[in-house]
Amino acid sequence: MSAKPTRLLVLAAFLAACTTTVEQGGTLAELETVDADLDEVYLEDSLDRAAESYRRYLAETEESELTPEAMRRLADLQLEREYGVIGAGPAAVKKAPGLKKAPELKNSADMQAPEAARRIDTAIAANHSGPAESSESDTEFEARASERDDLLAADTDFSAGMLPGEGEQVPAGPLEAIETYKKILATYPNYERIDQVYYQMTRAYEELGRVDEAMEVMDRLIVEHPTSKYLDEVYFRRGEYYFVRKRYLDAEESYGAITAMGPSSSYYELALYKLGWSLYKQEMYEEALHQYLAMLDHRANTGFDFDSVDPDDEEHRVTDTFRVVSLSFSNLGDADEINKYFAKYGHRSYADRVYENLGEFYFEKLRFEDASSVYKSFIDLNPYHRESPYFSMRVIDIYAEADFPQLVVEAKKEFADTYAINAAYWSAIPIEESEEVVGFL
Repeated sequence: MSAKPTRLLVLAAFLAACTTTVEQGGTLAELETVDADLDEVYLEDSLDRAAESYRRYLAETEESELTPEAMRRLADLQLEREYGVIGAGPAAVKKAPGLKKAPELKNSADMQAPEAARRIDTAIAANHSGPAESSESDTEFEARASERDDLLAADTDFSAGMLPGEGEQVPAGPLEAIETYKKILATYPNYERIDQVYYQMTRAYEELGRVDEAMEVMDRLIVEHPTSKYLDEVYFRRGEYYFVRKRYLDAEESYGAITAMGPSSSYYELALYKLGWSLYKQEMYEEALHQYLAMLDHRANTGFDFDSVDPDDEEHRVTDTFRVVSLSFSNLGDADEINKYFAKYGHRSYADRVYENLGEFYFEKLRFEDASSVYKSFIDLNPYHRESPYFSMRVIDIYAEADFPQLVVEAKKEFADTYAINAAYWSAIPIEESEEVVGFL
């Protein structure tokens, strides 16, 4: 911490301490026998007392290099008192006032491919119950999975000086904070934390539902401080502002500015995901696929286990990504589009999951030939892959569900030949590790 902030902290602490009483009695020597009290103590008026300390400092002290710092801290305290801590980073993103909470995400297990771990139960079941019905349509999925439920999505048609939807006067603190930030910008343009002033000012406007004014301040921050540590969050908030207003080209530009920063940005994965949706909404499906797979690549590079994806984890982003990838391939054309894509842009270690999800997507649409074609094409391209026999079992099950008895017989014969005990497949995969496959034979 620099000397300036330290001096301000000491000053604020000293002024606050002046309002307290000290228990009398005892000597300094006696403190050696007293156990340290490490319990956290919360003082309800601590923010008010700290703010008052800064007000007194500004009123009673001559202007100096510490003045803009004290002004900023006072304004920040006014916002914190009203709205809580406002911090940077995806974890600190807050919902704009007046927004309805995004609908609860439904269990994606019913709308995604069955995991390989439960494939055998489906494949060898004697009774077939038909294709699983999705709990949400493609249209509902698009609306839910691409919906922005944080950051600058509030409407802007509010009565001046009123909080949206509440009918109460805007608290004076945030308005006073905004005026303080404006004064710092006008009076101390060379203040070393001027980008933080811009940032906090945008959040104050956002909390008041004045998102257009927040956008104006963000634009200034981007132009005047292109190396600010807040830049990626600001770009993301701008992208969300444009996306919710269906200005997808502008959203694409904002999200793209973050992806260009690379994985060092904490918004990198989110930006890839939303950039994909921005392109998808413009019907640029192949370009959207690049972003979705880049997001999955990022997960793969960080050691993510695609074989243990839980649809209820991580705000459904991985399972949602697999589904929109399937939608993108479907919009590109026939079932062979996935083969063309990977042939052109390279294989992925998690490609089996992409094929599986696409196969189940077609199955759900009752496009049985396309579903089986996707599975069989993966098997043809990856004959010695650990998942290939399970995909063969799934093909048999799909034909059974579709009531294609002749194709069931042919698929079973092919399975028996390909995975016979003395088949070449077992030279690559230890047979003792594939009890389900041997059992299915």
